[in-house]
Amino acid sequence: MARRIEFQSIVHDGLAAFISRNNDLNGYWALGQLRNWIEDEGAALLVIPLVDDRFSDQKAQISPLSQRFAKTLQFLMESKNMPSEWIQDARFTIELTAPDCLSCSFRVISDLGRSFEANRILSVQRHDPRRELRRCTART
Repeated sequence: MARRIEFQSIVHDGLAAFISRNNDLNGYWALGQLRNWIEDEGAALLVIPLVDDRFSDQKAQISPLSQRFAKTLQFLMESKNMPSEWIQDARFTIELTAPDCLSCSFRVISDLGRSFEANRILSVQRHDPRRELRRCTART
């Protein structure tokens, strides 16, 4: 029988997948591109919602990540036999904390109001296609 405490392992696994070098957007590392977007927009932070009714409130370049990780969250919950009704809110938050550092967090709030969160601080350079290799399987 599933328990809500299992959200803790889900947020750790979800954050690990999100910050992974295998998390690409148009063939390049997603976090480098998100850093560019944060700096170009002059935003203090970027929030990527994973709950369906909040998808429409976001920019077009963030939507593919939001939808992909919403499916990942759903898969992780199904693998632990957890019903989707147990989620009240789920989101990634990315904040530029220093010149080359991003603070990334993944937070899930259960239907009972309990919050589960994982955080990581990473060194992330700006996305520059001239010095990065594009993934071969990326769509053009």
